[in-house]
Formats: sequence, C-alpha cells, structure tokens
Amino acid sequence: MVRSVEFELQCVDDLSILKPLGLLDALSGAELRQSVGSILAEKPRNILIDCQGIDFMDSSGFGALVSVLKRVREQGKQLFLCGLCSQVRIVLELTGTEKVFTIVPNSESCIALLSADPSNT
Repeated sequence: MVRSVEFELQCVDDLSILKPLGLLDALSGAELRQSVGSILAEKPRNILIDCQGIDFMDSSGFGALVSVLKRVREQGKQLFLCGLCSQVRIVLELTGTEKVFTIVPNSESCIALLSADPSNT
C-alpha cells in the first residue's frame, strides 16, 4: 500500500504552518521539499512544520526535514517544528539534531515567539 503525506497549509503574518499527515518517507519527503520550495518562491517566510499528524518518519523523511531546514535558512528565514510524536523526537535525539531544529510546543508558542522578537522576521 502506498501512502502519501497530505499537507494542510495555514499562514499567520510571516509564518507558514505546514501540517503533514501520515507517513513521512522518501515520497512524502519530496512533497514536503516541494511545498516548502513553493512557499519560499512565492514569498520567503518563516515556516512551522506541525508534526502531530505524522504517524511515522523514516530516514528519508528525516533527510527531507534536514534539507528543508537548510533551504529555509538559505533564504534568511527560520524553520520551527512542533507537535513531535515520540518516534520523531527519538529520531531527532538519536541524530543529535534536536539541537539544530528549533522545537516549540505548538503553533501558538511559535507565533508568540515571532511576535515578541521582530528580528525573527
């Protein structure tokens, strides 16, 4: 069975919130990179990936997250993650990248963080 991630997109000020659902693997990771690329091409914005809908992430999905992080930073913007399930959190901890990604509890916290520090835009 082939499952693909679906993306819900919401924009709040200078923040685009992506909410992937399902499995984050090679196929859906490519879709994630494409979605982020489209956001950055249209208007470079800070991006929050709300991971609460991700059921499972494999190494290809992890690679997609790292790739997206690099691309967002190249545009002078920030990438945030929130809603990490235990499996995604473990992957980040095992790879030491939980210190590389900016992890916030939820989208409201991210919006408040960006609102409090205008240099984040």
